Amino acid sequence: MPLPANVECKLDVFLQQFCPDPTAIQNALERTHLATVLDAIPDELICRRGDRVRGCWLVISGQVEVRADDQMVAFRAAGELVGEQGLVHVLSGKAGTRTADVKAIGPVKLLCIDASFQERLESHEKVIWTLTLASVINHKLEQATGARSELRSLASEHERLLRRFSDGDALGLVKMATRGERPSIQDRRAIIFFSDIAGFSTWSASKSSKEVAAHLSELAAIQINAVRVGGGQIDKLMGDGAMAYWFIDSGDREKCEPAAVLACVRKVASECRTYFEKHGLPLGLRIGLHAGDVAFGDFGAENRIAVTLLGAAVNIAARYEQAKLPELREIRISPTLRDLMVASGADPDTFRGPMKVEVKHGVELDVYSI
Repeated sequence: MPLPANVECKLDVFLQQFCPDPTAIQNALERTHLATVLDAIPDELICRRGDRVRGCWLVISGQVEVRADDQMVAFRAAGELVGEQGLVHVLSGKAGTRTADVKAIGPVKLLCIDASFQERLESHEKVIWTLTLASVINHKLEQATGARSELRSLASEHERLLRRFSDGDALGLVKMATRGERPSIQDRRAIIFFSDIAGFSTWSASKSSKEVAAHLSELAAIQINAVRVGGGQIDKLMGDGAMAYWFIDSGDREKCEPAAVLACVRKVASECRTYFEKHGLPLGLRIGLHAGDVAFGDFGAENRIAVTLLGAAVNIAARYEQAKLPELREIRISPTLRDLMVASGADPDTFRGPMKVEVKHGVELDVYSI
């Protein structure tokens, strides 16, 4: 009995694409009568993993899903062959068992080619059929290679995107959060950096948003680059200010990082000063630094990641940046951090002060500046 016209059409298109001699295989199918049309209902299993190989299927209409280990492997649509690897295993003398489940996605019409078809072929037909199956497998391998390449590209893009929003230790926590994990809040010790461009609000009020954005971007880049080169981590950018930190949990870090921070903030101050002069900007820079115990982790909600530092030491560092006294220089440092910097090799004469400065809420601070 001849195959329905729509099935013949799909079979012809398939053979023209993959078979070196379509007529030979069409004649063999007509001679053996081992190709039958099947209709599968939605979610019907066409075959199960571990089943004995009984044939392969050409999808005439609809779509099937290939699954292995409860994971989707691929979707196959009209004109695609499914189950050909099992037939190749049989041809090569290997055990003919299925390695994946195949399930109908919605109503599906299939042309089932029985496994015994291969045994009924003449020698030259068997060669043609083997080449046809090999061509199908090669095509799927090329598709898989392209898909893997695309996945690698997407993964790289994802990584670059994450790195634009977070650094170092924070990046690790962000990645955990994107996987749905909720890491514990960590008790850490850190040097905290706050910066602000003095006079920026007044200056920017009369400037275009484009000009303001251009200068903000350049000034942010100066700080970000210096912090990263100095081994620090950017926590966030806040308008014309920034927050960064260096962990000093270990004895080695406590010995080395204060010197790195000192070099970093001097570089930031120098480069910002040069930038202001170059562009004729009536602006200044304030940097506040303190060291102390902090809580580090993701303080966001289920649908919002917010990896940062919290604690009294963070608030105090912000107060040092906000300290306003004509005698203070650009970089304001707490006595705690000043002692760490001296212990790490800084010249005590580098630091001016301390000076008593009243900040928010009547809090009085001893401030060193450089």
